Amino acid sequence: MSVSEATIKALKQLGLTEYETQAYLALIGGGQMGASDVSTKSKVPFSRIYDVLGRLEEKQFIQVRKGRPTTYVAKAPTEVMRLIRLDWEERLKESSSLVISELQPLYEREEHATTRDVWVVHGRASILAKAMEMLDSAKEEVLLSLPSFDFSAEDVDAIVERVLGVKAKVRILTSSIADTLKELIPRQFEVRTRDRVFGAGLVVDQRDTLIMLAGGEQSDEFLGIYSSHAIFAAMSSSYFESLWKDSTPL
Repeated sequence: MSVSEATIKALKQLGLTEYETQAYLALIGGGQMGASDVSTKSKVPFSRIYDVLGRLEEKQFIQVRKGRPTTYVAKAPTEVMRLIRLDWEERLKESSSLVISELQPLYEREEHATTRDVWVVHGRASILAKAMEMLDSAKEEVLLSLPSFDFSAEDVDAIVERVLGVKAKVRILTSSIADTLKELIPRQFEVRTRDRVFGAGLVVDQRDTLIMLAGGEQSDEFLGIYSSHAIFAAMSSSYFESLWKDSTPL
């Protein structure tokens, strides 16, 4: 009986060993046989044939018919595949239930930001570039807080140009804003002011967060902390909302 290499490989992927594959194929092609005949036809050593046939029965590939002599017969491939599928589905269901019920609570309790979730950005230009990148990806909401709205006109133009290209709700919170800059802000932006705004920050779509820190007067002394972790976004958004409630519309 000629059987393709692909089929032989498939049987092994289903859990059969080399000897088990040979014995099952011998029974498929030869019908009901005794152990000695299976050994001869499959070329499985007779010293191993009973162990091989026993494992094939356990794996539900063959049936054993007791008698004198005991004989063996292959189950139909369609029946074997049905039984294997049912067995795998049941084991997958049990394993999935066990893994989820025990490990998911541990994962949720221990979940935390890793070093891959946080980056330090150096320099005013690099921070501004990162902010632009975040704004380019904005889809739903942009939250921007600034101690004072002291960007240059060129910086404001660049930021506005980025935001205008997306359909995102934009809210800006600051302590002061120059009259010359007010006219540059689109009317659809919500802008509020309050006496003091601690720190500069940007949150996009409750996902990406950029916190801006000034380490000195020089441009290259500015530092930014960027995170793509949901925890940082949630904390920053919550802080922004608390300040927003206690602020005055522009």
